[in-house]
Amino acid sequence: MLNASPNFIKAMLSKQYKVYIKIELYDSQMRYIKEITQRVNKDIGTLRIDGNSPIRRAFTLHLDNKTGEFIFGENNLIWIDKRLKLYLGLQLWKGNIEYIPLGVFVLTEPEDNHTLDGKSVTINAVDKAFFMTDKRGKFVNEQIIQTGTKITDAIKIIASHVGETMFNFDDVQDTVPYELTYSGEDNRWDAIQELATLAKCTVFYDVYGYLRLKKIDLNYFETEPITWEYKYGDPNERLYAGNVRKFDDSNLYNDIVVLGGSGSTATSRYRLTVDETNPIWTNNPYSVQKIGYHTFFWNNGNPDPLLGGSDEECKWRAKFELMRRLGFAENVELTISPNYLHDVDDVIWIEDKENGIEGNKYLIRSITLPLAPALMTIECTKYRRVISDWNFI
Repeated sequence: MLNASPNFIKAMLSKQYKVYIKIELYDSQMRYIKEITQRVNKDIGTLRIDGNSPIRRAFTLHLDNKTGEFIFGENNLIWIDKRLKLYLGLQLWKGNIEYIPLGVFVLTEPEDNHTLDGKSVTINAVDKAFFMTDKRGKFVNEQIIQTGTKITDAIKIIASHVGETMFNFDDVQDTVPYELTYSGEDNRWDAIQELATLAKCTVFYDVYGYLRLKKIDLNYFETEPITWEYKYGDPNERLYAGNVRKFDDSNLYNDIVVLGGSGSTATSRYRLTVDETNPIWTNNPYSVQKIGYHTFFWNNGNPDPLLGGSDEECKWRAKFELMRRLGFAENVELTISPNYLHDVDDVIWIEDKENGIEGNKYLIRSITLPLAPALMTIECTKYRRVISDWNFI
């Protein structure tokens, strides 16, 4: 969740505030150029945050261009070599404006409009993962990562070739177990994702523009505090506007098989099954005795060379996949008045007994935030405790 002062939160909950958008323009080396600030008095665009996509943050913004200042061109203020910092501000009770950051972006596909309604410019922007995905992110030369290289160093080496210098990594000491080679058929984001997975981490660009490497804690939901509560019928509730609740069994598995090794030879393996013959799974509603075997084969059933070192590596991957595929089967599309402080991976509490939400923790997966005051949509997933402590084996 993003940080803001109590006065910002108070203004946001009052729903009687003025919204401002601020854009700071930078060159390709992140040298400051200029600030653009406009008060928002109509629908000017949308910010999308998607935790399931390599490019986590993207926005579309429509700006008044009656002076012609924002006409795009190779030598103009608006061009694809620019970087943007996007901020949203609320005018507080004393008249001052407090801004919160919404991301650091690469400018793409600018569009000029001159119609009967006047002149405007449309800015499309995405976060810096853009440079490491698809064809843009292909390795130009063969990249060899030597055995024993720290994974954090390997990721920095790969990212540095697209000019990245901003890193925020957890304390990760894992090393590459054997030589890795990436060629022109590979893209940099897939390579970085592979290394992050090897280190039991997630990787993404954060709201400040840093490449973030974050350790995965299987007991995260048991210890992570709730960032916000939404309760239907609560007289103090100010933002809640409804939900759509869905059960998604397309990704539901109660039997996980993981093989490690190279080629067609498995040198390590682990199978984790929700089977009531084991007392820890007694009366589990998703046990193989109740719903049959729903088996997930990691790496399509092929030995994963990154997990070939030991059964322990396969065991951790099996536990992680069981948590993902058994603990998150209920999705909720939450509609609220704007809460500008939410981010992907926030843990929130939702309670609406009118459609079976008795009160539980939910993980935010994606956010669609209109930059003008309007209802926003949050896609989130219910956390169901699969096991009380993931260190059970």
